[in-house]
Amino acid sequence: MAHIGEVGAGAIRFERVYDASIEDVWALWTTKEGLEEWFAPEGMRFEVSVLELWVGGAFGHVMTAVGTEQVAYLANLNRPLSAWVSGRFMEIVRHQRLRIRFDIDFVPGVESYPYDMLVELHAEAGRIRMVLTADRHPDPEMTRGAILALTTQLQRFDRAVAARAAKEQRP
Repeated sequence: MAHIGEVGAGAIRFERVYDASIEDVWALWTTKEGLEEWFAPEGMRFEVSVLELWVGGAFGHVMTAVGTEQVAYLANLNRPLSAWVSGRFMEIVRHQRLRIRFDIDFVPGVESYPYDMLVELHAEAGRIRMVLTADRHPDPEMTRGAILALTTQLQRFDRAVAARAAKEQRP
């Protein structure tokens, strides 16, 4: 089950329900291997450069366009194919909450600003309900792009959760 909703003027909200273990869902958000499985939007490659899983710890990564459409889009805007993104873990409650603050400092002509992403996990009747809340960007076009990117990222997340659940069910 999946749906997109919006919370207030300052946030974008996604909700998913999984037949999976809390450990698997948590690992996809908190390990290098897990994040590299799904965190890139379609047509992009994602590489974790630093992952310090404690409050105040760094989370750095590189996002690189590899798909034909994404490469052409960035070339048309005269932007580099890779973006280095840094952030910090602002809140960590194991198997329940994870807040990451990214520094959006890679957009040409735009002053750096913070961008928060909060994931909340709820164990309910043998299933995991995940609520992802992300900030809107100051620019409406970037917000539309972020919604599209997060949608494809979460589709990849869905597949990663299903693959992990299938592995656990094998004899």
